[in-house]
Amino acid sequence: MRSKGLILGVGLIAAVASFGFNDDFKRERGGPKDAAKNALEGKEPPALVATEFLNSNGKKISWKDLKGKVVVVDFWTQWCGPCKASVPHVKELLEKYKDKGLVVVGVHSDPDTAKMKAVVSELGMNWIIAQDGEKKTFTAMAGDSFPDYYLIDRKGILRFADLANAEVDRAVEMLIAEKP
Repeated sequence: MRSKGLILGVGLIAAVASFGFNDDFKRERGGPKDAAKNALEGKEPPALVATEFLNSNGKKISWKDLKGKVVVVDFWTQWCGPCKASVPHVKELLEKYKDKGLVVVGVHSDPDTAKMKAVVSELGMNWIIAQDGEKKTFTAMAGDSFPDYYLIDRKGILRFADLANAEVDRAVEMLIAEKP
Protein backbone atom coordinates (compact mmCIF):
# COMPACT_ATOMS: atom_id res chain seq x y z
CA MET A 1 0.00 0.00 0.00
CA ARG A 2 2.82 2.36 0.89
CA SER A 3 4.55 1.83 -2.47
CA LYS A 4 1.30 2.67 -4.27
CA GLY A 5 1.22 6.08 -2.54
CA LEU A 6 4.87 6.63 -3.40
CA ILE A 7 4.21 5.83 -7.04
CA LEU A 8 1.26 8.24 -7.11
CA GLY A 9 3.40 10.94 -5.46
CA VAL A 10 6.22 10.47 -7.98
CA GLY A 11 3.65 10.57 -10.81
CA LEU A 12 2.23 13.82 -9.48
CA ILE A 13 5.69 15.38 -9.26
CA ALA A 14 6.42 14.26 -12.83
CA ALA A 15 3.10 15.73 -14.03
CA VAL A 16 3.84 19.06 -12.37
CA ALA A 17 7.37 19.10 -13.79
CA SER A 18 6.02 18.46 -17.28
CA PHE A 19 3.91 21.60 -17.03
CA GLY A 20 7.04 23.69 -16.42
CA PHE A 21 6.15 24.98 -12.96
CA ASN A 22 6.16 23.66 -9.44
CA ASP A 23 4.33 26.22 -7.39
CA ASP A 24 0.76 26.78 -6.27
CA PHE A 25 0.00 29.72 -8.57
CA LYS A 26 -2.95 29.24 -10.90
CA ARG A 27 -2.39 29.86 -14.58
CA GLU A 28 -5.04 30.39 -17.23
CA ARG A 29 -4.98 27.08 -19.02
CA GLY A 30 -7.42 24.93 -20.95
CA GLY A 31 -6.63 25.74 -24.56
CA PRO A 32 -4.45 24.70 -27.47
CA LYS A 33 -1.57 27.02 -26.45
CA ASP A 34 -1.07 25.49 -22.99
CA ALA A 35 2.09 23.53 -23.89
CA ALA A 36 3.64 26.62 -25.49
CA LYS A 37 2.88 28.73 -22.39
CA ASN A 38 4.34 26.07 -20.11
CA ALA A 39 7.48 25.85 -22.26
CA LEU A 40 8.07 29.62 -21.93
CA GLU A 41 8.31 29.58 -18.15
CA GLY A 42 11.81 29.48 -16.68
CA LYS A 43 13.45 30.99 -19.76
CA GLU A 44 14.14 34.45 -21.13
CA PRO A 45 10.95 35.76 -22.75
CA PRO A 46 10.65 36.18 -26.52
CA ALA A 47 11.63 39.62 -27.79
CA LEU A 48 9.36 42.60 -27.18
CA VAL A 49 8.37 43.67 -30.68
CA ALA A 50 6.54 46.97 -31.03
CA THR A 51 6.17 49.70 -33.60
CA GLU A 52 5.83 52.44 -31.00
CA PHE A 53 6.33 52.96 -27.27
CA LEU A 54 4.42 55.35 -25.05
CA ASN A 55 5.53 56.57 -21.60
CA SER A 56 9.14 55.55 -22.24
CA ASN A 57 10.68 58.97 -22.89
CA GLY A 58 10.69 58.18 -26.60
CA LYS A 59 12.90 55.11 -26.11
CA LYS A 60 12.41 51.70 -27.63
CA ILE A 61 12.33 49.21 -24.74
CA SER A 62 13.61 45.63 -24.62
CA TRP A 63 13.29 43.10 -21.82
CA LYS A 64 17.07 43.37 -21.26
CA ASP A 65 16.60 47.11 -20.51
CA LEU A 66 14.36 46.09 -17.62
CA LYS A 67 16.70 43.51 -16.06
CA GLY A 68 16.87 44.09 -12.31
CA LYS A 69 13.17 45.00 -12.24
CA VAL A 70 10.09 42.85 -11.74
CA VAL A 71 8.01 43.25 -14.89
CA VAL A 72 4.28 42.71 -15.25
CA VAL A 73 3.45 42.28 -18.93
CA ASP A 74 -0.20 43.14 -19.51
CA PHE A 75 -1.52 42.09 -22.94
CA TRP A 76 -4.53 44.26 -23.68
CA THR A 77 -6.56 46.01 -26.40
CA GLN A 78 -8.53 49.23 -26.46
CA TRP A 79 -11.83 47.41 -27.18
CA CYS A 80 -11.51 44.97 -24.23
CA GLY A 81 -13.88 45.83 -21.37
CA PRO A 82 -12.08 43.68 -18.75
CA CYS A 83 -8.76 45.28 -19.81
CA LYS A 84 -10.13 48.77 -19.19
CA ALA A 85 -11.76 47.67 -15.94
CA SER A 86 -8.38 46.39 -14.68
CA VAL A 87 -6.60 49.74 -15.16
CA PRO A 88 -7.34 51.16 -11.68
CA HIS A 89 -5.97 48.00 -10.07
CA VAL A 90 -2.84 48.01 -12.25
CA LYS A 91 -2.30 51.66 -11.22
CA GLU A 92 -2.59 50.69 -7.53
CA LEU A 93 -0.22 47.77 -7.94
CA LEU A 94 2.36 49.91 -9.74
CA GLU A 95 2.07 52.69 -7.18
CA LYS A 96 2.51 50.22 -4.31
CA TYR A 97 5.63 48.54 -5.71
CA LYS A 98 7.32 50.93 -8.17
CA ASP A 99 9.84 52.06 -5.54
CA LYS A 100 10.69 48.40 -4.93
CA GLY A 101 11.43 47.73 -8.59
CA LEU A 102 8.10 47.00 -10.28
CA VAL A 103 7.56 47.99 -13.91
CA VAL A 104 4.41 47.43 -15.95
CA VAL A 105 4.56 47.04 -19.71
CA GLY A 106 1.19 47.12 -21.42
CA VAL A 107 1.41 45.38 -24.78
CA HIS A 108 -1.42 46.67 -26.95
CA SER A 109 -2.29 43.89 -29.40
CA ASP A 110 -4.49 45.65 -31.94
CA PRO A 111 -3.51 47.66 -35.03
CA ASP A 112 -5.56 50.77 -34.13
CA THR A 113 -2.88 53.03 -32.67
CA ALA A 114 -5.13 56.12 -32.57
CA LYS A 115 -7.77 54.39 -30.45
CA MET A 116 -5.03 52.89 -28.25
CA LYS A 117 -3.58 56.36 -27.59
CA ALA A 118 -7.04 57.74 -26.81
CA VAL A 119 -7.70 55.00 -24.24
CA VAL A 120 -4.24 55.42 -22.68
CA SER A 121 -4.93 59.13 -22.27
CA GLU A 122 -8.54 58.73 -21.12
CA LEU A 123 -7.68 56.12 -18.47
CA GLY A 124 -4.40 57.72 -17.38
CA MET A 125 -2.29 54.65 -18.13
CA ASN A 126 1.09 56.02 -17.05
CA TRP A 127 3.17 52.87 -17.54
CA ILE A 128 5.09 51.78 -20.63
CA ILE A 129 2.78 50.92 -23.51
CA ALA A 130 4.14 48.94 -26.45
CA GLN A 131 2.11 49.05 -29.66
CA ASP A 132 2.10 45.46 -31.01
CA GLY A 133 -0.54 45.83 -33.72
CA GLU A 134 0.81 42.85 -35.66
CA LYS A 135 0.60 40.72 -32.47
CA LYS A 136 4.21 39.55 -32.82
CA THR A 137 4.92 39.63 -29.08
CA PHE A 138 1.44 38.34 -28.23
CA THR A 139 1.90 35.39 -30.62
CA ALA A 140 5.47 34.64 -29.48
CA MET A 141 4.22 34.44 -25.89
CA ALA A 142 1.28 32.21 -26.84
CA GLY A 143 -1.28 34.79 -25.78
CA ASP A 144 -4.88 33.81 -26.32
CA SER A 145 -7.11 36.30 -24.50
CA PHE A 146 -7.24 39.77 -22.98
CA PRO A 147 -6.09 40.72 -20.50
CA ASP A 148 -3.28 38.17 -20.20
CA TYR A 149 -0.61 38.65 -17.54
CA TYR A 150 2.98 37.43 -17.78
CA LEU A 151 5.61 38.16 -15.10
CA ILE A 152 9.35 38.48 -15.59
CA ASP A 153 11.69 38.33 -12.60
CA ARG A 154 14.68 40.56 -11.82
CA LYS A 155 17.02 38.15 -13.62
CA GLY A 156 15.06 38.57 -16.85
CA ILE A 157 13.39 35.16 -16.63
CA LEU A 158 9.73 34.66 -17.53
CA ARG A 159 8.38 33.13 -14.35
CA PHE A 160 4.64 33.17 -15.07
CA ALA A 161 3.04 32.79 -18.49
CA ASP A 162 -0.64 33.75 -18.56
CA LEU A 163 -1.04 33.92 -14.81
CA ALA A 164 -4.62 33.89 -13.53
CA ASN A 165 -5.68 37.50 -13.01
CA ALA A 166 -6.47 36.91 -9.33
CA GLU A 167 -2.89 35.70 -8.74
CA VAL A 168 -1.02 38.73 -10.09
CA ASP A 169 -0.72 40.59 -6.77
CA ARG A 170 0.55 37.55 -4.90
CA ALA A 171 3.08 36.74 -7.64
CA VAL A 172 4.32 40.35 -7.71
CA GLU A 173 4.78 40.28 -3.93
CA MET A 174 6.78 37.06 -4.18
CA LEU A 175 9.01 38.33 -7.00
CA ILE A 176 9.58 41.72 -5.31
CA ALA A 177 10.68 39.88 -2.14
CA GLU A 178 13.29 37.81 -4.02
CA LYS A 179 16.86 39.04 -3.89
CA PRO A 180 18.10 40.56 -7.13
